[in-house]
Formats: sequence, structure tokens, C-alpha cells
Amino acid sequence: MNLTIWKKGNVKIKTFLNVSISLIIAGIICFVIISHLIGNISEKVGYVERFDKTENGDFFALFYGKIRHSSGKEDLLFKIKMSRNKIKGLDYFPVRLFAWGKNQVAYCGEDLKELILVDYKTKKEVYRNQMPEMIKYISANKQTGEFVIATEKRLYLLKSEYVPKNKIYTFSLKQVARGSFCLPVLSPNGKYIACGEMDNKENDAATSLVLIDLNKNIKKKLLYERFGDLPINNVYRIIYSIAWSTDSRYIAISTSTPADPSYIWVSVADVLTGNVTEFTKNTGLCSPPVNSFSEDKFIFSQGSPGYKEFGDYSNIRDPFRAKLVLLNIKNGSLEYISEIQKNINTYWPVVGLNGIYFTDKGGYFSSGKGCSIYKLKSKRVLQLFKVRGNLVSYDTIRIH
Repeated sequence: MNLTIWKKGNVKIKTFLNVSISLIIAGIICFVIISHLIGNISEKVGYVERFDKTENGDFFALFYGKIRHSSGKEDLLFKIKMSRNKIKGLDYFPVRLFAWGKNQVAYCGEDLKELILVDYKTKKEVYRNQMPEMIKYISANKQTGEFVIATEKRLYLLKSEYVPKNKIYTFSLKQVARGSFCLPVLSPNGKYIACGEMDNKENDAATSLVLIDLNKNIKKKLLYERFGDLPINNVYRIIYSIAWSTDSRYIAISTSTPADPSYIWVSVADVLTGNVTEFTKNTGLCSPPVNSFSEDKFIFSQGSPGYKEFGDYSNIRDPFRAKLVLLNIKNGSLEYISEIQKNINTYWPVVGLNGIYFTDKGGYFSSGKGCSIYKLKSKRVLQLFKVRGNLVSYDTIRIH
């Protein structure tokens, strides 16, 4: 009797051990597979660096478009040489010529009229088209895979579709509107384009914020280029960046009036109600761009070292240090990201899949050669890599 009970107990123990070992092995296999899959779709950094060169009296700029992997490996996607005469006037805002999309990076050809797309995976050119006028701005929607292009006279939407059978992308280019537009950004849901427009007859530098409904083919002005009754030749709106909230309801811009140096703040427009809030007092000294963080928050860099020429800074924390700030658009409150060391000036925030990326030199604008790209993840700041040339464009990408 006791022997039988012992044998049954022994069988149960062996069964338990076998099942446990099998589950552990299965868990390890699943972990390896999941880790492999995550590793394959982990975020990478796409960036464009610029080097200015002179040869035989010819002054030109070289642009290199690269993908930086977490291992430190880099893929060169394109190299473009542009004469300084061609890009004269674009030195202050060269990011406009490049856009990092869902599957491709878009950039301009040497004459600034050709639109070219290179695939992340194959590192090969997949689209090239000669536009009727000079390209002024390109932007990308990483949710839909579409690109918006503003030329000197028109606004276009470029759609792509992958054909699995032929393993290629097909593209269709559609004219959306006529006019002089800047900083066009497609909403996350793909229904609207928000952009600046310069159509004021008294001052062609003045910029309004317009919303284009792609389904209804309607253009609506959300923010005027004129401030009250002030003369528009002296006081007018300038827009430096445009961003959508993740739910496609709110549009945030970094904006200012003419000043030297510029006093830039954040304004937010509600697409549903048309209401606009100018967060002038608490978001002043914004360093463009402003970017989306969530449905009701936008992120930007605030403060400017050495900026002491004029203004009341009583509403600004650490005005002479550049730091990352979240703006809650529902109540106007600011949340300062305190995990970043104070000895690092932070600019140009990009919200990634599992962290916030930023640079240590000034945003969209030319800031001299060399800077570093950092990542804030789980309250830790990681210096990812140094850019040797002048950083003119960067974003996170995922290659599936």
C-alpha cells in the first residue's frame, strides 16, 4: 500500500518537473523570438548632416542622409551637392528640404525642383519627379506614409502604396491647392493639412495659419497674420513650426513677430471649435520646433543662453538655459522635464516609441558644425552619437 502511494507520488513529481521544464524552455524560446522581433523593429535615427566646401572658388554644400543603428552602424541613403547660390536664403532653415517618412526619406535634387525618395530597407531610390517650380518645403506623415510638398506656387500630396506581388511601391501625386504655403503638415488621421500661407498683399512675409480639409476641398484661416490694428508692415505673424496633436484635433505653432533677437512663443488652435489660445506669457523664449507629445500636450525647448536683450522673464523658469517643457493645452500649465542634467542645453525634441530624443545645439537653425543627439528613457539620459557636420534634419524611424 505504502509502495503504491510512493510510486504515484513519484509520478506526480516527475510530471510536475517535466511540465515546469517545458514551460521554462517555451518561455525562453518566446523571449528570444519576441526580443528578436523587437530588435528588428527598434527605433533608429535618420539624420542629414551638412558640410560646407570650397573648391576652385566654387562655394557649395554637401548633404549626407544616413540611418544610425543602435549598434553604431550607419547606412548612407543619399548624398547631394548643392551650390550655395542655389540654396541662398535656405541656410536659416535647411530642414525644409528633407522629410523622414514611414518607409522612405524624401529630399530635393540639386536644382531644388526634383523630388526624390529613397527606401529605408533597400537603400535604393524608389521615386523621382521633376516639379514645375522650386520646392520650398517637404513634410512626412509617418502614420499614413504620405508626403506633403509645397512649391513656390502649389501644394501637393504624395501617396504611396506597397504592391506585395511585385515588391514595389506605387506613387500618386495630387495637387491640393494653389498659393504660397510654408511648413505644411498632414494630420495623423490624414484628413487635413495645416500650413502657413503668405498671401497678404501689404506684406508677403506675413504668415497666417490655414487648415485645408482634403475631403471637402475647403481652406479655412485659423490664425491671422495681422495682430489687432497694428500696421502689418511693422508687426506681423511669423510661423517657425507646426505640429498636430496625436488625435488630430489641435494644431500647435511656434510663432513670433519681427524682433532681433526673436521672442518666440507657442499658440494652439482647436480644429473643432476654431478657438485659438496664444500662450505668450508662459511659453516665451520657445526654440523651434514645437512637437506633439499626446492628445493634450505639446513638447518644446524653452530658454536661450545669453538672451538678455529685452523682455520680462518673470514667467519663465531658467530663461537663460535651454530645457525641455511640456505644455498642457487644456489649462496652460507647464511641466519641466527635470531628469536632464542642467549642464546640457536641450533643443529640438522628437518623441519616439519609448523615449524622447533631443540635441544639444539649436533646433532647426544652423548652429555651427557638430552636435550630439541624446535620448531620455526611463529617467536616464543617453548620449547616442555625435554628428560631425551641421545637423539640418533628424527623426526616428522604424524598419520592419
